[in-house]
Amino acid sequence: MPAPLNVGDIVQMTGFFTKALFLRAQSAGELERRLGYAEGRMKAGWRLLFLERSPLPDDFEFMGYSQMSGGMPLGHLAPVGGLTAEQSLRVQGYDLPALKRKIIRDVFCVSGADRLAKAIPLDAATGPAPYPPGSGIPQWKLVRPLPFRVIADLGPGEVYDGDYK
Repeated sequence: MPAPLNVGDIVQMTGFFTKALFLRAQSAGELERRLGYAEGRMKAGWRLLFLERSPLPDDFEFMGYSQMSGGMPLGHLAPVGGLTAEQSLRVQGYDLPALKRKIIRDVFCVSGADRLAKAIPLDAATGPAPYPPGSGIPQWKLVRPLPFRVIADLGPGEVYDGDYK
């Protein structure tokens, strides 16, 4: 079992991330809707983490928007063999390395409201496992571990109204 995390800790993580501005001042229920967590998944609270450095092109994959559960149109309802956003871009002939460099340059930030962030439930056992479609905020997926700083643990009913430092 991993050691518990404390505010201020740096932890290496993979998985889905978005921008902090989509997480600020939101209830746990609204975050579930935005991110595509099953209802009740964050009822015990959630943890906010900020990415400490910008990903490199090989560190992440495009996952579209959160209504694309798992990065796929129809998400968990998609037929077996469905394509993620990144796979779809590849099949359509996009130059993924060039597109990723542009996103890193023009979209990714590690400071301010646009900084890259992650929200995870405090109680991994809370609620059912499915990930329904979210309400459509941008999302990417880290495929290589990168450092995140634990910014806050928000208990039931708490919202993050802090700054973006």
